[in-house]
Amino acid sequence: MKKIGIMSNPIKDIGLEYTKDVLSFLDKRAEIYLEDEIFHLKKSENIKLLTPDNADTLDFIVILGGDGTILDAYKSLDFTTTPVFGINLGKLGFLTCADKSEWQYYLNLALKGEYIIENRSLLEMKHSDRVSVSLNDVVIFKDNDQDGAINLLVYVNNVLLAEYDADGIIIATPTGSTAYSLSAGGPIISPKSEALLLNPIRPHTLSNRPIVLAPGEKISIMIKRGKATVRCDGKKCMDI
Repeated sequence: MKKIGIMSNPIKDIGLEYTKDVLSFLDKRAEIYLEDEIFHLKKSENIKLLTPDNADTLDFIVILGGDGTILDAYKSLDFTTTPVFGINLGKLGFLTCADKSEWQYYLNLALKGEYIIENRSLLEMKHSDRVSVSLNDVVIFKDNDQDGAINLLVYVNNVLLAEYDADGIIIATPTGSTAYSLSAGGPIISPKSEALLLNPIRPHTLSNRPIVLAPGEKISIMIKRGKATVRCDGKKCMDI
């Protein structure tokens, strides 16, 4: 019997109706682990609490919501390596496996082991003694009180690549290429590709274009002028 976790976004799933349906569907078919926010839905004492400590022991985790829900879930579980089965209750659903009209069919296949695991790259951001991990992107954007552009020096493997006068810069994974970077004019990169994307935000020049780098390359960014905020997967990390 498979061990399956369930996480849900109550804002997307009003009344947790879809979550209850998934729980009923998996009842007696799997050993179920519920996150704390929906643990009150448990139907028996056999249902256990999903935590970062046991997440890696599960076969997969069903997450109901949108891409943002999946990003938040990964962070709350310390970026577990357990596969995720996403059910899209949001708008785009780039990270999900099925929408709310077909999830039973695909979840049944997953229970039979008929699925393919798609690996996704992560970004590790370091500043002084701070370390943050992102699935989508790290964005450096000028402070709200900043007048005009900030000046950025971008190094790759300790070699100066470019200098930008811009509102900021996006460092994205292939997964993140469909997020903020896309709205900033960046290309869509296949999730199966291993790459890093550098995309300046509103640069004050006609020649700057997004740059695709090889995976594992070290990107260092120095703010030469101005103040900025760093956001990791849309959440504020720090001011610099």
